[in-house]
Amino acid sequence: MTHAVLADIGGTNVRFATLKADGTIVNREAWLTSLYPDFASALKSYAEIFHVQLPIHSIAICAAGPLLGERIDLTNCAWEISRQEIQQSTGASQIVLVNDFAAVARALPDLDSKDLHHIGGSAPALNATKLALGPGTGLGVACAIPDGRGGWTANPGEGGHADLAPNNDRELAILFHLMREYGHVSVERVLSGPGLEILYLAIASLDGKNFNTKPIAHDIAKAAHASTDETAIEAVSIFTAMLGSAAGSLALTLGAQGGVYIAGGIVKQWGTNFDAKLFRHRFESKGRMRHYLEPIPSFIVTAEDLAFRGLAAMLA
Repeated sequence: MTHAVLADIGGTNVRFATLKADGTIVNREAWLTSLYPDFASALKSYAEIFHVQLPIHSIAICAAGPLLGERIDLTNCAWEISRQEIQQSTGASQIVLVNDFAAVARALPDLDSKDLHHIGGSAPALNATKLALGPGTGLGVACAIPDGRGGWTANPGEGGHADLAPNNDRELAILFHLMREYGHVSVERVLSGPGLEILYLAIASLDGKNFNTKPIAHDIAKAAHASTDETAIEAVSIFTAMLGSAAGSLALTLGAQGGVYIAGGIVKQWGTNFDAKLFRHRFESKGRMRHYLEPIPSFIVTAEDLAFRGLAAMLA
């Protein structure tokens, strides 16, 4: 029996699942958002395939954009998600609508060792803020904060749109190059899938190289790890270093002594090719605050259903 429908809407894909009354998450599906004009159309197709009877009692949705009032306008997708639209298309009496990384952050306290790959620091401090950071189509940022009653509250933000901060002369040159092209250069302008492609082209331009075809993030990472492309090697290295710097800055800002958790698709796909030592070096390189950051653990999240777990916890 379907207890609720769960939906995770990103810039590229929409993912659906159903939540049974016993808390089991089943019937996971992932489709391109570009195949559907709106959320209601995608939900209708999912309901037909898995025999979900509409109207339903409960639905929990997270989407890649800021929650403003009763709606989310997705940052990297043309869909607009509103509580009113959800109620009309599902008939649900219980609706949870949150930023996608709020759902990711809410899942963090429930993860165990099989869901995580430890890449530095010691153990998470008890009852301390946990930071979720996720490069994917964009860069998601959120944290989970103890609520003082034995539970957790997810606090989303738009940290991916903060200013990118260079750390050396080469990164400064890249930043100036990108500023001439884009004006404001946000963290996710570089620390995302499209950002890795932009970073690659910026490095190539600074080195006087030209390309006939647009580079693809997956191919850049593959070439870097095969050591067949010097520009790709540098792009992946700078991406990793800047991700470490951004994570360290966020950990300082939020007091994330409960750990830093790297979610999103990019780093998980890199697997053992991810340079954890470089990430941690830049994470901890904050001058007088190195001693504060050194014990904070960092993890790569390997769980596949992170947002669904968070949404299920929010419904509960």
